[in-house]
Amino acid sequence: MKRDLALAVALSLFAGPAIAQSMDYGTLEQIFGQPVTTSATGSPKLASDVPVPMEIITAEDIRRSGATDIPTILSRAAGLEVWRWSLDAADVSVRGYNRPFSPRLLVLINGRQVYLDHYGMTNWATLPVELAEIRQIEVVKGPNTALFGFNAVAGVVNIITVNPLRDTVDSATVRTGSQDYREASLVKTQHLSDRAGVRVSLGGHTAEEFDTPLPASEASLRFGPRRGSVSVDGLAQVSDDAQLGVELTRTYTRQTGFFVFYTPVEMVNDIRSAKLTYTTETGLGLVEATVYRSWTDGTIESDIIPFMPIANQVTIARLQDLFKLGSGHSLRLAGEYRHNMLHNVSGSSTDIGYDIYAASGMWDWAITNRLSWTNGVRLDHLQLGRDGTAHTRVPEAVEPFTNADYDRDITEYSFNSGLVYKVSDLDTLRLMVGRGIQAPSLHAMGFIQSEHYPGGIIAMASGSPDLDPSVIMNYEASWDRALPSLDSTVRLGAFYQTTDNLMTTPEAASPSSVFIPPNQITLLSANIGQSRSWGLEAGLKGKIGANWRWGLNYTYEIVDDDLTVNRSGTIDIPVFNEDTAARHRVNTRLGYTAGPFEADLYAGFASSYRMPRGIYPLLPDNYYLRDVPAQLILDGRLGYHLTDHLTVALEGQSINQAEYRPTSGPALERRLFLSLRADF
Repeated sequence: MKRDLALAVALSLFAGPAIAQSMDYGTLEQIFGQPVTTSATGSPKLASDVPVPMEIITAEDIRRSGATDIPTILSRAAGLEVWRWSLDAADVSVRGYNRPFSPRLLVLINGRQVYLDHYGMTNWATLPVELAEIRQIEVVKGPNTALFGFNAVAGVVNIITVNPLRDTVDSATVRTGSQDYREASLVKTQHLSDRAGVRVSLGGHTAEEFDTPLPASEASLRFGPRRGSVSVDGLAQVSDDAQLGVELTRTYTRQTGFFVFYTPVEMVNDIRSAKLTYTTETGLGLVEATVYRSWTDGTIESDIIPFMPIANQVTIARLQDLFKLGSGHSLRLAGEYRHNMLHNVSGSSTDIGYDIYAASGMWDWAITNRLSWTNGVRLDHLQLGRDGTAHTRVPEAVEPFTNADYDRDITEYSFNSGLVYKVSDLDTLRLMVGRGIQAPSLHAMGFIQSEHYPGGIIAMASGSPDLDPSVIMNYEASWDRALPSLDSTVRLGAFYQTTDNLMTTPEAASPSSVFIPPNQITLLSANIGQSRSWGLEAGLKGKIGANWRWGLNYTYEIVDDDLTVNRSGTIDIPVFNEDTAARHRVNTRLGYTAGPFEADLYAGFASSYRMPRGIYPLLPDNYYLRDVPAQLILDGRLGYHLTDHLTVALEGQSINQAEYRPTSGPALERRLFLSLRADF
């Protein structure tokens, strides 16, 4: 009861609109011994009270992780699957359906969408954020489009950085290690006055790629990764009731990646963004206006795909109002405009793009002090279009669509509903249902490529304007229990999910196809049917005294679809979602602190599964399933605080195996690092 009273008092202090503009996450986390979030409803809630299945990774978890990137950190969360293809390339999925250029995950940095719209993917190396500036990472599972926004299909990864107005974080890190890895980063916060602050972060690394064997035809497709990033984030209290935020970022990367047909490629990206946010407390509530734009320029190239330029521009404008009705009702109304344009599709003179107009509403009802109900609904209207002329590598190839075929509108709705019931002071029950929408990417709708195949056949891969969005329905229940005597918490959850209008891309292992006389086969993006999945998740974490911390989670997951795609009535090719999910995943961690000494050990186990692999030329018989064996991987970190501000650490990934293969791609290698971090 004392905790509940303290919680009510503290959150009431932070629930006003003026304070909500600039949440003091660190202070609230120290008060209650667990993270606090505003992302699901706009109002501050403890992690144990949110109406969505959320796991929060704290700044301390990140500092002691021994990780050099975000995918490594995410791989230790229940329900998440990380496929690492190279030193810098990884794909992350929630509850199965992973693939190269995985399209079902929404990734945010301080509310700005950072996944790449042209493929609907996330290139994790391009994120303009350094690990030392992250306040917390919120992992949300299941479709949450109505609460979090466009393309929150399988889940959301919401990265929140330290506040340049409230926090003072000054940190520098240098790291060296195996594979000739060299890294340096700097995070500097400067308070210009008591009403304005700015945070600048710089970071970059170079390395040599893994040297485990590749087929001779692909040996030239390995490239030593390079990354450089800069971010400037400013926040000013322009009046007692208003704040203005400005963010500018730029990231350059060069890396070996795996393309959607499961073969390696060279990827180069130069990504810039600008964001402006104005928040003000009014008589109508807390009003926030945000506009941002991102520019993506890059290339994808291999022996299979010749130079393919990427020029994608995304502009988003959003206006929302968060207000209260009485003491028990919080509401949020929002409108959003999104303009997405892909220039020079596949190196041609074709531009394809769409405009999206969206409206959403959220109602958070505190029915009693133990029972709350949160509902969200969103309506998206998409207008598609294409201009220009498609020029393919083979002049005599016949394109299956005209620009007029792209004059199309799509309207879809999504919703979320979550009931949170505090059964007792120690037990919390959640019941959740959600409908999410995955819009087709511009690549899936507009890609076009042709080449000569053996036997005089012209092969064309083409996007399709006829694609329908995938619709994901999710039903979920979870139970949390606090164990005060053990200073720990336990969470159990179960979910059931269906996906309608499952999509494939034109070059993937299982596109549909049509023949165009006299000698052309055209591989098209297509909706191929329904899939379903279900599973269980369990987690337990806690502390033992002041020195030990520990955690354990388990995921059981089944994907069932048995889908095949028929190539013009001649060859049935399976769709591989069912095979590519490990049914059992276990993650454990054990941490120890003694004075200036820190030790952390992480163990991850995944049962065996199978994955597609593509071989050039991309004919049907050249796709196959490759076994990925069950494996146990150990990561670790030994740290020592030389002073209050200087920490040296020895870090290792896959320390129990010299090499291992977590995908159908090449094997990965053990990685060892020595790092020095200064906090000043």
